[in-house]
Amino acid sequence: SILDFSKDTGAAASSLAEVSVVLSQAGLSAKETETALNALAQTTLAPTFGDIKETAEGAIAILRQFGLEAEDLSDALGSINAVAGQFAVSASDVIVAVKQAGAVFASSSKGVAESEEVFRQFIATFTSVRQTTRESAETIGTGLKTIVTRLQRLDTIESLKNFGIQLT
Repeated sequence: SILDFSKDTGAAASSLAEVSVVLSQAGLSAKETETALNALAQTTLAPTFGDIKETAEGAIAILRQFGLEAEDLSDALGSINAVAGQFAVSASDVIVAVKQAGAVFASSSKGVAESEEVFRQFIATFTSVRQTTRESAETIGTGLKTIVTRLQRLDTIESLKNFGIQLT
């Protein structure tokens, strides 16, 4: 499969082999690794993505934090690529933000929306802030993590109720 993906995309077979090891170390089965590796190999064709190894680390974060399956990865990476192509944000910025704040964002949305929709909402939120402020991905990720965490506190929820804002 690695040789096929390499031929199809022009990605270095050695890089794909390294990425496959990372994916299997993350607990993906052989079939899931193959599926994820195919999606990751496709990112080498997109100008919005950087290093495939960094993209793979981000892909693992996306899968684990948002509860997605390996077969959902192609769509998730496609969403990142589409947003990066249309707005002032790079795919690597989105991946950095996912690593920083994805888990808390996904956790706060449990039971509210499907995993794929929560992921798209995260991308939209991050992109809106990035495009408006031009702050770094790390700064925005940290800010989102802090804000979402504070919004989950009971005292914050109660205080906002006094203003007619229902968070739950």
